[in-house]
Amino acid sequence: MASHIENKAKQLRDEGLKKLNSRGFFQSWFGGSDKASEAIDYYTRAGNLFKMAKNWQEAGEAFRDAGDLNCKTQDDLEAALNYSEAGNCFRKYDTAKAVQLYTKAIKLYSEMGRFFTAAKIEQKIAELMEELEDFSGAMVHYELASDLLHDENHHTMANKCMQKVGEFAAIEGKYQKAIKVFQGLAGPLLTYTAIEYFFRACICHLCNDPQMMESVLIRYQEAYPKFKNTREYHLIITLLDCMAQNDMDRYANEIRIYDGTGKLSNWHMTMLLRAKSSLDYESLR
Repeated sequence: MASHIENKAKQLRDEGLKKLNSRGFFQSWFGGSDKASEAIDYYTRAGNLFKMAKNWQEAGEAFRDAGDLNCKTQDDLEAALNYSEAGNCFRKYDTAKAVQLYTKAIKLYSEMGRFFTAAKIEQKIAELMEELEDFSGAMVHYELASDLLHDENHHTMANKCMQKVGEFAAIEGKYQKAIKVFQGLAGPLLTYTAIEYFFRACICHLCNDPQMMESVLIRYQEAYPKFKNTREYHLIITLLDCMAQNDMDRYANEIRIYDGTGKLSNWHMTMLLRAKSSLDYESLR
């Protein structure tokens, strides 16, 4: 079945190529010939059939070629759509090409003022970098997506992207950047979500410089008094005491107790265990 579909796709692609090579084709830019649009139609139809056959390379190339023709005919919207589709196909085959095509789509959408759509594609690139564990690259594109989403007043979505930036900064050991991101997300409105972001910032402080925690906790309480009465606050206080007593068994047990009643994410667990294993607890006595 796949072979038959691919053969049909190749026939359509060849028909498109014939249109490109036909006599007088390049006059179409000036003479209004429909040869260009016919060639584009052949390429996009071929791309869809290649997708059905899961031939991602050929599908990506077909949509890319359609996008290139769209650009020549100054149909930027269709070009952006085809480049984005090409990126989706190459994503399954060639990461570098996927990013290249997504970037072309982002540029076109941004020039058209379609910033929300551009942001969603930035997120796709960030997710692709995340899958490859290229956390530095993921941070760059999540931050770009966040900026575009804020510009379009999609603040909740923008904040979720920035949360990713903070998480990856911490994983990469860039604790000051992570703390700045989480503190920024906690304010200035200081809704109930401030508790979670102050908690994340505290965890980063534990990894970076726990001796600063006393002054940090005072600042967070002053900014959001309700924080002092939360389970998150009391867990941080307890873990600091465990560190001061060099009681790592209790440290691990306190995390297990908290996790049993308020599930910790993989990020929380990773960073809390990093703090446990990397600090010189004797210096905190």
